[in-house]
Amino acid sequence: MDDWTYWTLTSILIVVFVFQLTNFNRPWQKMVMQIENMELRHSEMQSRLSRDNDELEALQERLNIVEQEIEKLEATREDMQLEFNKRLMVEIPAGTFTMGGWDEDSPRTELPAHKVQQSAYYIGKTPVTNLEYRDFVKCTGAAAPIDWQLGTFRNGTGKHPVVNVSWQEARVYAEWRGARLPSESEWEKAARGTDERPYPWGTRFTEGERCNATNQVGTTTPVDEWPDGRSFYGLWDMAGNVYEWCEDYYDPDYYKESSLADPKGPEGGQERVIRGGCFNETRTALRTTHRASAAEVMSRSNIGFRLAMDAGNV
Repeated sequence: MDDWTYWTLTSILIVVFVFQLTNFNRPWQKMVMQIENMELRHSEMQSRLSRDNDELEALQERLNIVEQEIEKLEATREDMQLEFNKRLMVEIPAGTFTMGGWDEDSPRTELPAHKVQQSAYYIGKTPVTNLEYRDFVKCTGAAAPIDWQLGTFRNGTGKHPVVNVSWQEARVYAEWRGARLPSESEWEKAARGTDERPYPWGTRFTEGERCNATNQVGTTTPVDEWPDGRSFYGLWDMAGNVYEWCEDYYDPDYYKESSLADPKGPEGGQERVIRGGCFNETRTALRTTHRASAAEVMSRSNIGFRLAMDAGNV
């Protein structure tokens, strides 16, 4: 092989080697670039996660501050609510009163008449009004009564007792107000007093003078409409306008076995006690001893409620 041939072959081999090396380096370089890009993205993600963690920690701190402020506001609301409750309630002093019917015409559900020792408590001067219940609906998102439209009561009925509220809904409202529903014995003492009067205002019933009943109006009236019908303790609407939910389960024969000190009603039952009669009831239902009942899930256009509280909570 002469020199020319040798160098020619050598040059060809060098060119082929360089060509192969170049082709090999291209995917390698591409892979290296991909790795570098992945490392860069990983670094960016780490940096972003670090910033996000810092932001989350800052957000959590702000949320903690907000929660603390909410707790303070709720405590303030509860204190203000208690003060507000004082203005809307009357104290019923501790003592003994006669519960149940005492005349020959009393139905068996009111018998026997018996003495009850009742601890002191507070009870609302009036039934809860539409205006008061609307605040609850707005603040809690609770369902509005079915007779309301667009989340509010009919024009001109703000001071009427709220109706179409079940016992369960009334109880939730009472708890929101820092109160409760009255027991049946508390309700009767508040209506009757200690002199065994058959009506909240006294012994005589004169139609159309002291309460909204016997369907003369045909619907509810404002809770301060009947000043001459106030009870022994100065409470309004303890007869007529609307029936009122009590805390107790209803048992027609409960008086035969009830406690003689702060009775709380039967341990169970199908219905809850309602008291006081209503706008479309006869005079019989207006008596301070009259007992009636309704299912606790039921809401009616002639049932409302008033609030009560233990004396130590006001």
